[in-house]
Amino acid sequence: MNKKIIFLIPTLSMGGGERVVSELSLALPDSIERVIVLFKEEIFYPYRGKMISLNLRLSNGFIFKIYYFFKGLYKFIKIVKKEKPDYIFTFGFPADLMGLLADSEKTLIGAHSLWSKSHGNIIEKTLIKAFFNKAKMFICVSKTVAKDLIENFNIKEEKINVIYNPIDVEKIKKLAALPLEKEYQEIFKYPVVISMGRLSQEKNQQSLIRAFKEIKSKIKEVNLVILGDGEKKTSLKYLAKELGIEDSVHFLGVKENPFKFLSKAKLFVLSSLREGLPCSILEAMACGLPIISTDCKSGPREILVPKTDIEQEAKDIEYAEFGILTPILSKKIAEAAISVLTDKGLHDNLAEKSVQRAKDFDVKNIIKQWEFLNK
Repeated sequence: MNKKIIFLIPTLSMGGGERVVSELSLALPDSIERVIVLFKEEIFYPYRGKMISLNLRLSNGFIFKIYYFFKGLYKFIKIVKKEKPDYIFTFGFPADLMGLLADSEKTLIGAHSLWSKSHGNIIEKTLIKAFFNKAKMFICVSKTVAKDLIENFNIKEEKINVIYNPIDVEKIKKLAALPLEKEYQEIFKYPVVISMGRLSQEKNQQSLIRAFKEIKSKIKEVNLVILGDGEKKTSLKYLAKELGIEDSVHFLGVKENPFKFLSKAKLFVLSSLREGLPCSILEAMACGLPIISTDCKSGPREILVPKTDIEQEAKDIEYAEFGILTPILSKKIAEAAISVLTDKGLHDNLAEKSVQRAKDFDVKNIIKQWEFLNK
């Protein structure tokens, strides 16, 4: 007998949880019927399945948030009664709470960040501790995220399942092979350091731009490309201008096919203060790029040095099995980047290791961990 899963998420625009919904909807076997319920119909990623929008306003005001939450909950309970799913997979605090109130025994809660950082207000913490153990299961994107739930929110360990985010390696390779438009070809005539992600405080691109100034002082013909958009764009552009490197720092925005840009670069750098499990690292690895990342919580260590203790933190440059880790907010990013850009042997070895490691996260391997949905 076929199973049915409802994915409940605010939108299918840019983001880690959104990528997961996209990949799972495309990769799950035909024996599982998919229904994707969005708060608002904003779609960036491809998907398979029935799409339903709750047509809610995504408001920042507290009163409006409460109003639209209960309006959405009313609509969602009606959908659950009509669709009769076997599972409800939720992403984000309002969606998690809706799922629990609609049918807690069927709710799988996706934990894609360190909740002790992202769910910091007292209301959310209280509600999580009071109600969230009623969920059927928590799907955590990393071991560190799982540990955070147990230690800081009293979530029962037996309810936790760690499943890494999937990537479609073959699809990425095909898209990576496509040529760049003429307007970008001049940038990539020179070695390119590239980064990708929302331009926000936690992604810490200001440290990357400062590091790039030092890289530029040692390697004259090099460019920095930043893919993504966000609230910090203006201040980051100003910083590049203030440092006198604005002609070599290129903000290219959100790209439908970021892989053709990644594959033409020489090095990928993640400068984040915190993550859940950074898909951008996995996608850059699939494109054959050497990786440098801050050793932030969580994800980079589990990807680049899977055999080490997740509690370990880089105190200096750590030349790891599948990439390079640096301390958060340190000047070591520049030093590590210069070594990769000037040492062909190191560069090629790390590039080969990236391709090797990306296969572990391929959707064909990760999807096997979702077989419990058919039981």
